[in-house]
Amino acid sequence: MKKTELLFPTPLWTDDDVGLDLKLIQDFSYEVREHDPQGRQATNDGGWQSNEFKFDVLPETPFKYLYSSIMEHAYEACDQWGFMNYSLKLSNLWININSKGNSNLLHTHAGCIMSGVYYAKIPTCCCGELKFHRSFEEQCLKEYWGTNENFDRHDHSMNHMEHYITPKENTLILFPSWLLHSVDRSASDEDRISISFNILIFSDFYRDNEVYPKGRSIKSKLPLSLK
Repeated sequence: MKKTELLFPTPLWTDDDVGLDLKLIQDFSYEVREHDPQGRQATNDGGWQSNEFKFDVLPETPFKYLYSSIMEHAYEACDQWGFMNYSLKLSNLWININSKGNSNLLHTHAGCIMSGVYYAKIPTCCCGELKFHRSFEEQCLKEYWGTNENFDRHDHSMNHMEHYITPKENTLILFPSWLLHSVDRSASDEDRISISFNILIFSDFYRDNEVYPKGRSIKSKLPLSLK
């Protein structure tokens, strides 16, 4: 075989050293948890997850530099992705604090184009890797062939069912929101703090030509039953 092509690649963007003040972000994360110890239950299996921050309040918090960095990286990524004449908006952002035994269940981020995570506090070992999963359809098709005895699903990158990322402090990761992902269970006695977020994209053409709705709700005036 003279040529091999990999069709329809999935982008994943990583900055291994965003250069932010980790202590500032860690202290603020603990402060938010102290003021809202209940938090919310979403994808977290144990641990604590904050309620959502909206983009307009972030510049007034210690997350303002993180917010600026997220948007800078997101625009760079979307340019590489092929978007043109567009604008981005951070939809929401939240804090995750996982302790020993905590994890995050398999999920996607519906309703947006790009999602990401920033790692603010990472123990030296065993705090739970970020795991990306093939779609269920692809998993079923590949598993059809059989068992480990007749199919190399571990060492051959084209057949991997999962892709693991070991988190590191001050690292920012961006990925398409439809990618299935989860966080493995932590075995560390120390906290793992990450900041997750979603990003929306808007077409300048749609905006300039008033294709987007003006914020009015669509309420049907049709009766609930025909008489």
